Amino acid sequence: MNLFKRLITLAVFSSAVVGWVGAEAIPPIDKTPVIVFINGKKYYIHTVKAGDTLYSIAKAYEVSEAAIKECNPSSADGLKIDQTIKIPVPEKVQAEARAEKKRKREYLNHKIKAGETLYGIARDYNISVATLMEDNPDVNPQTLIIGQTLWVRKAEIGSSSEQEAKADMAEYADNLNKATDDGYIYHVVMPGETIYSLARRFGITENEFVAMNDVDGGLKSGAVVRVPDPDHNIKQVAELAEADAAKEQAQPAGGRHAGNVSFRAIPSSETLEVALMLPLEVSSRPNASYVEFYQGFLLGLEELKEQGRGAVNLTLYNTAHDQLKVQQIVGSESFASTDLIVGPVYEDELKPVVDFAEANGVPVVSPLANLSAVESPTLFQLAPAAENKYDKIGNLIDGGRDIYLIYASANDGEFEKEILAELEGKPRYSYTYSYNQRSIFTPRDASSPAISDMADVLKGERPCLFIVLANSETDVDRILGTISSANTSIVERGTKSAQYVVLGTSRWGRFNNIDHTSFFNNNVVMISTYHAKRDSEAVRDFDSRYIETYGMLPSLYSYRGYDAAMIFVAGMRSDIEYRMLDKRYAPLQTEYKFRQTGEGGRYVNQEWMRVNYNSNYTITLE
Repeated sequence: MNLFKRLITLAVFSSAVVGWVGAEAIPPIDKTPVIVFINGKKYYIHTVKAGDTLYSIAKAYEVSEAAIKECNPSSADGLKIDQTIKIPVPEKVQAEARAEKKRKREYLNHKIKAGETLYGIARDYNISVATLMEDNPDVNPQTLIIGQTLWVRKAEIGSSSEQEAKADMAEYADNLNKATDDGYIYHVVMPGETIYSLARRFGITENEFVAMNDVDGGLKSGAVVRVPDPDHNIKQVAELAEADAAKEQAQPAGGRHAGNVSFRAIPSSETLEVALMLPLEVSSRPNASYVEFYQGFLLGLEELKEQGRGAVNLTLYNTAHDQLKVQQIVGSESFASTDLIVGPVYEDELKPVVDFAEANGVPVVSPLANLSAVESPTLFQLAPAAENKYDKIGNLIDGGRDIYLIYASANDGEFEKEILAELEGKPRYSYTYSYNQRSIFTPRDASSPAISDMADVLKGERPCLFIVLANSETDVDRILGTISSANTSIVERGTKSAQYVVLGTSRWGRFNNIDHTSFFNNNVVMISTYHAKRDSEAVRDFDSRYIETYGMLPSLYSYRGYDAAMIFVAGMRSDIEYRMLDKRYAPLQTEYKFRQTGEGGRYVNQEWMRVNYNSNYTITLE
């Protein structure tokens, strides 16, 4: 079955105010040397530190404040610590770099040939990719031009290893992933990977992969390719919901109903009328993610039919993320007899739908958004409540473990903020990780003892919790490797090692080059909104039916669509009378349990998934 082409949108990271510093007392800016190409243009990738202002950053990078605002529109409202912003590389810097590279006595010339990659060229000269990029600022590692000349620094030839070249390319891809939100994940091709294996890994067809990447000359090791980001649209939904909340916090959309609404269960002898409202096409651009949601929903309906749950009449509406169109849909004759509404996706479209639902006693399912502005006793939110995210790590931070926070030069600001809130008032140690021929853990405060060897920490009797806040793939990989190596060395000497757990973030799943064996070796724990792995019989069965029906692997959206159908279409036959309360639902692996926010409020899923990677190479869920 042919799917719509995936949407490609470009967004930049937003910022908020942290403070103001007078011009005569500008704090020093840690200017990054990292440059990436985005849509053919060169940008520095700068992580905002405490005290940074638009003025001080602009001065450090020799660009105007207006140029930074243009590349990062929301920076006009201020900057936020640990946010990543793009800064255009000024032409002056590019010109100076080009002039310096023309000193032929210090450089060799390399003319790019068909099929070459920057990684391959670096390996030919045993020089680091980072050095090649520094000396050739006009070269885009993603799209080398045949016949273009590269400057190769003679003094650096023979100074770099294959592993360093791989790490350089991985860092470049990591910076692209941090700096862009264009609907793609950037991946460095590893030896042995093929178009077929990558297409299978990322849940797309080989034709889709080829259409997204220039692989006419074959897939080369070290090349940077792009694949669809499965979380892209979910992130857009969350950002739009947050913006809607800021606009409408004084006047909640749809109004708050004075009391609860009574729902009527539809007996299986009656046909259930279901409205599915999705943005299948926005501004004439089709959206494959919501097609996949629809496909998963259809498989759920088919399964319910096989179970004898009664007839269902499904009407699919394209909302196009257009409030006026949503109003027209709700006012249409076909919508009047609806018993269950799934959608719309965006919070700013909910008001007319909620008004209809409250007037007619019809439940509304918000399938993806984390709602903040809309309250209605007709509304069910599948996304788990943000305030419950870390409830399931209570046994890890109850005082029975020594807690070690591990930072690095670049950190996951959102994860850090959440963790510090959970650890407020609890003792812990804090370290900054760095690497210089070996792993170094530098104490961040006087209360944190020096660590000369991680094995010394694991020789203690108390269990440990390592919370890794680093967001660089290379740093995370090295930190996990250091901890597991220390544990292995202790055990091999016949000494007892302390029991330990590493708490990470589900965003590690985006890392392409970390061997997930290290997750098992370190007893990694993650908190996730959704989990569906093929070690589950239910997931395998669903995957088989999906592949048989649609000819491709299901995505996160496919699973979500299936869950929505299995919970609420089935629920309309009985559980809806009890407002879906006091019951857990797990159509595949992810669990749902609903609780009302208060009298007249919406019903919100309370279940986050705790994913445990166990040392016996099993995954358990809580």
